[in-house]
Amino acid sequence: MSLKSNLIYFLIVTLIAFSVITTFNTLIITEAQVVKGPKSDIVMIKAVPLDQAVAALRAGDIDYYLFMLRPAQAATLVGATDIKLYNAPAGINSFVFNPAPDPKGLNPFSIRDVRFAINYLINRDYIVTTVFKGLATPMYCQVSPYDPDYTVVFDIIARYEFKYNPALADEIISKALKEAGAEKVGGKWLYKGSPIRIKFIIRVEDHRRVLGDMLASELEKLGFEVERLYMTFREAIPTVYATDPAELKWHIYTEGWVKPTPDKYDYSTVNQFYAPWFGGMPGWQEPTFWNYKNDTIDELGKKIYRGEYTSKEERDSLYRRATELGILESVRIFVVTTLDSYAARAEVSGFTLDLGAGLRAPFNLREAFVPDKNVLKVGHLWVWTEGTAWNPIGGFEDVYSVDIWRAVYDPWTWRDPFNGLPIPFRITYTVETAGPKGSLNVPKDAFIWNATLRKWVYVGEEVKATSKVTFDLSKFIGSKWHHNITITWADILFPIYHIYDLVYNDTKASVEGGIAATNKEVLPMFKGFRIVGDKYLEVYIDYWHFDENYIAEMAVPPGYGAGGFASNPWEIIYATDFLVFDEHKYGYSESTAEKLGVPWLSLVLKSHAEDIKKKLTELRDREVIPEEVFTLPDGRKLITTEEAIKRYEAVIKWIDTYGHSEISNGPYYVYVYDPANQYCELRAFRDPTYPFSPGTWYFGMPESVDIVSVGLPTVVPGGDAQVVVELKGPTPLHVKYLIKDPVTGEVVTYGLGTSVAPDRFLIQLSSELTSKLRPGGIYEITVIGYSDRVALLSAEKHFLSILNIQPLQAGIASVAEQLRSDIATLTKQVATVTTQVGGLSATQQDIIKTLNSATASITTAIYVLIVLVIVDIVVTVVVRRR
Repeated sequence: MSLKSNLIYFLIVTLIAFSVITTFNTLIITEAQVVKGPKSDIVMIKAVPLDQAVAALRAGDIDYYLFMLRPAQAATLVGATDIKLYNAPAGINSFVFNPAPDPKGLNPFSIRDVRFAINYLINRDYIVTTVFKGLATPMYCQVSPYDPDYTVVFDIIARYEFKYNPALADEIISKALKEAGAEKVGGKWLYKGSPIRIKFIIRVEDHRRVLGDMLASELEKLGFEVERLYMTFREAIPTVYATDPAELKWHIYTEGWVKPTPDKYDYSTVNQFYAPWFGGMPGWQEPTFWNYKNDTIDELGKKIYRGEYTSKEERDSLYRRATELGILESVRIFVVTTLDSYAARAEVSGFTLDLGAGLRAPFNLREAFVPDKNVLKVGHLWVWTEGTAWNPIGGFEDVYSVDIWRAVYDPWTWRDPFNGLPIPFRITYTVETAGPKGSLNVPKDAFIWNATLRKWVYVGEEVKATSKVTFDLSKFIGSKWHHNITITWADILFPIYHIYDLVYNDTKASVEGGIAATNKEVLPMFKGFRIVGDKYLEVYIDYWHFDENYIAEMAVPPGYGAGGFASNPWEIIYATDFLVFDEHKYGYSESTAEKLGVPWLSLVLKSHAEDIKKKLTELRDREVIPEEVFTLPDGRKLITTEEAIKRYEAVIKWIDTYGHSEISNGPYYVYVYDPANQYCELRAFRDPTYPFSPGTWYFGMPESVDIVSVGLPTVVPGGDAQVVVELKGPTPLHVKYLIKDPVTGEVVTYGLGTSVAPDRFLIQLSSELTSKLRPGGIYEITVIGYSDRVALLSAEKHFLSILNIQPLQAGIASVAEQLRSDIATLTKQVATVTTQVGGLSATQQDIIKTLNSATASITTAIYVLIVLVIVDIVVTVVVRRR
């Protein structure tokens, strides 16, 4: 080869080599640039008293505040340039009543009529305008005008739109108490000679103190003795929710709720707030307690929850009946939905405004950041209280644990922050359904846990299910837990086993009776589970919904109900089971802890973690694993003893390092949890197996639905009329309306508007309807605009004027009579003239005079008619303006 050829060859090889190296380096750089985990590296969360929140924001001590501001505080920040407000209808205020009978006296709230009458003692309009400075809306049941299902029940709400009426409340209560044997002496209610005394637990941290004092004063005016028991969270929660109602340690409690998400088609809230079976009513489904019972609401609630309907219309009918019964029972009475204001420094970016949870949604700690900084500083009212428990079985019942926990674990599904529909989160899914009336064959090799045989068993032949959901676990199995252990099928099957064994193992069910009782109503829906390939799980379920996303949400396997499915490594819950069920050192639920006089298990507390470490050390040393749980019906083993021991050791090392046992799978891990100093620090989990990167869960701000105009006609009784409504917002848009007589409270009609353009609607009022309206009356029309794409509604109230045509009719009758008389006279005169003409005795002047007189009479009648119409229209306009 010549020198020239060698040189060319060398240059070509060099260029190729350089190209390969450059490409390789580019690939490495590209790969390195894919950051996993959340936007910020560190989140520092500390307790900040509500009164100091704004000052802390302005001083830069915190970047945003995760608890809602008081309305007066929010009002001072309107128009501020350094702090930005984010408002969402995220709060609910209610009163819950203890309906347990008093064996020695009389509990007035054991009587339904007494509870119902309390509605008339609550001045909701005053509370909205004065207590909340307009940042609230009156609430009469479990949904408000900010909830999608409001359109399903708004006519029912209109019938029970209670106005402040203490006289009516006194009348109803007096009748009921006298029938129960009580008497009023000197303005005081007595039963068997003793005063009727009400123990009223009133929270003091926020506006609930004002609400409680208002109701207490009203009750005192009616003649009750009221013991005002002012308590904080840490005192009130165990007293109300962890004691037997029959002990009568309380009669009324000022509840405060925060919404977790918007919900397009509610199935849980109506059950939580009204149906005893769900565990949210006094007695809390703890078998050893007295429990409020209502079989009818339970039946309706279970049908809604379990999808036992064949259409949206049937579902809505069940929902309507359950709602009305809940209002009538009034064990829980709603006061207001609050438009909660969350505050952040103006420079903080990455927020998603969830229409149910506000800034408390799980998207925000993941995505919020301060430009050019890697630390996010967050304030909350508390980080820890005595009512705070981090455990996935029966804990996470307060916002102070839940709000942080949402950044630590990844749920399988969540809700769209704007429209409230279920969406995939850590998994994806496909749905196959034969519902509502058909069924699918469940493969005979699908399996289920048998608590009696203590093993997984095949479901066998001839098993049917309504729906099948196939979950793709590619983003879950094979990724890492926070302690660097790989997530496997063992972590999936253990929580399924756990809930079945808790419910159907009599020993466990006797310890955690409340959890067992509620889940016993749900587990029969699940017909079998099947592993397909390496990363697919088939779930067969007797459940149908007209939106398939709800089928997928319901099919998320049962287990770890409080903290999210498969939210902790199996070995941690395996260890805590010994502490709860065998040694009775802890309770998973607050009621069990209270009943046994032991601590409520919390994985973030150091002393609890030390006990878990001790148990894991014992299991490691004895080489104990739950082999039956990890052995499939075909004999396949999901884990070996050696692998389990490595897991035990990894948790032990974690506890030694961090002083707690909270290990999960989300974008942050708990680096520090210091309850004494009210401080928690989260660090980003940037393992390359974590599936999400910054920006994945950013949604931003929602579009709103606004009513632009409502064109109101003057309605003529017996004539057709149209109301024209113009909306603005994301399409498709819809309009519903309701007409109510404000004098009697009667709902006259309600229905849907007819779309004539994407943003314009007609409300048709038929002649049949208008003929029934009171002439000269004023009727209230509520117009609701809503969209399929956002959960928030827009509602306005207007007034329809009904033309009073009775004076007009009388005037017309009078004019008609005069016309008839004039025409008769004219006829006679014409006849006379005709006769005279015929006889050549009449003159031309006589004929003209007679005709002029008749014409004048007719003209006068027409003028009178016009004047009457004008007068009536003027009167109508004046009335409307008033």
